[in-house]
Amino acid sequence: MLSLEKGQSLSLTKPDGSSIQKIRVGLSWDVASIGSNVDLDLFVIHKESKKVAFFNDKTAISGVKLSDDNLTGEGEGDDEFTELDATKTDNGDYYICVNIYDAKSRKQSFNLVNNAKATIYNSETNSALASYSITEDGGQNTGIIVAKLKDVGGSYEFTALGDYIVGDINEVAQIVFGK
Repeated sequence: MLSLEKGQSLSLTKPDGSSIQKIRVGLSWDVASIGSNVDLDLFVIHKESKKVAFFNDKTAISGVKLSDDNLTGEGEGDDEFTELDATKTDNGDYYICVNIYDAKSRKQSFNLVNNAKATIYNSETNSALASYSITEDGGQNTGIIVAKLKDVGGSYEFTALGDYIVGDINEVAQIVFGK
């Protein structure tokens, strides 16, 4: 499995060169100290339609579906994930984002999170293609634009972004809409 760094792109194709049309992006994390409860929320923004799929509206974007919300990060493997189907999504840019739920009132930031990463899978074969660590520079930030998935007419290109911000889901969305 390929380990991506900020700014790297990956064309999501099969070994024969054909497009991978169904992908999954998983989010996993651990809390930095025992007894802490940090709720990371995975969400997807489609820039062109200005729609956001999140824990209260998991299918707000055509061709995008989010998993159930994991409130603690406990357990092995992916804690949350999103599935994207290029046969149903519209062309354009899809941003994979994460924020800490209610971070401001809970006084939480990414410095309370360990081992957070996004893993990209071929959903057709359930094989992991690449991963991207997202906790290295989190510090006092509360949100991150993890990656951009560009739908280029039936296939995707994944670009690791790693753009951290101090803000909630609405503030992250405003930054994406301004890109």
